[in-house]
Amino acid sequence: MAFVEDLKQGQRGVRFAVPRGFEVAEETERSAMLVDKGRGFSLSLGAFTHRLDLLPAHDALLRRDVERHARDLFETYFRQAPPADPKARPRTEDKAWSPVVETLPVNLGAARVLRVVHRLWYEPGRETLMGHLLVPLARGLFEVRVLPPTSRLTGVREAAVADRATAALAGTDPAAFLRGIDQRASDDPALDASFPRHPLSVARKGLRFVLEDAGLEILEPDVQTRPGEVEVSAAGFAVTPPPRYRHVAKDPPSPKLASWSRVSFSGTDGIQLLTVSRTGTRLAERNGRKLARIAEDLTRAAVPAGAEGVRVSAVALPDERGRSHAETYHAYVKGASRQQSLFRWFTEPDGEVVMIAIGAAMCVPLDELADDAEAVVRSFRRLGVKKWWQIF
Repeated sequence: MAFVEDLKQGQRGVRFAVPRGFEVAEETERSAMLVDKGRGFSLSLGAFTHRLDLLPAHDALLRRDVERHARDLFETYFRQAPPADPKARPRTEDKAWSPVVETLPVNLGAARVLRVVHRLWYEPGRETLMGHLLVPLARGLFEVRVLPPTSRLTGVREAAVADRATAALAGTDPAAFLRGIDQRASDDPALDASFPRHPLSVARKGLRFVLEDAGLEILEPDVQTRPGEVEVSAAGFAVTPPPRYRHVAKDPPSPKLASWSRVSFSGTDGIQLLTVSRTGTRLAERNGRKLARIAEDLTRAAVPAGAEGVRVSAVALPDERGRSHAETYHAYVKGASRQQSLFRWFTEPDGEVVMIAIGAAMCVPLDELADDAEAVVRSFRRLGVKKWWQIF
């Protein structure tokens, strides 16, 4: 396996040599784990085919995506190993509380990259945080994760903040006191120097190290494209993806399908996937009910083996201009993860069935998936012809 050497030689779109003091603890073809006991944190490196949208116009959507998926991951960890107290509930049940400490697009050289810090565990005797640096590349995504040790002293920053607020805000409006001791006050970077071994302080220190001192160099920066129609010449069609979805190039290109990814804070978690496929299946007759029956079987078959709590639904939609339409859906639980996919199906003039699928964690509202899928259906056109719903 040559992943670490590839990074050193600049073969993965970035140049990154193992910093002094770190040792390679694990390595695969697309990832590596570096450990430095002296610095007090580890680095997890990964290269992914997913694409990250960092257009400034989409910053609000980015922050919503990070918040939504980080909250879902926090709850997934809670389900994987619940506390000994059966009455304990995940901190995220308080909708005003967020596991996200910061979501910050920053510059690395001339490139725009994403810095995220979030919590995975937060309970008495256990607090775990993780820092991410996501680097969009011309051919995918490079990620560095900063992994501080889990703390057994949950609440030390919070206690210090409460003590200071009690002294400074005594006798003031109760609302002002509560604001002075909320999570944002405890996570204030100004406290890092007083708690240098706290996992939040270590996560920030690690990200500063990666950004400023680790020698990370971007060789193949991403070129952020404006939203709009994407022509997939190899597959013979064009669509307009929803906001923040980036086209994932395949090598060699597929003659039938194309994919887009919507990345939030990680190359492995919190990713929404859009797939558009000319399936090759043809219906001799335009029949929405028949299309729905075929689509339901395919949707059921797409559920991964070993999944539990499987739900599958299918409905025929009204025909439009001689085209049959159907919608299917599946949801399932795999381990502690809860996933869903919504599918739209329609026929072309030659009877070929086109499939549009959007997969996401259950934290994404179903009506949002349905609206995005409908927009892609409306945008679909075979290259060289008008969109199917256009008359003139």
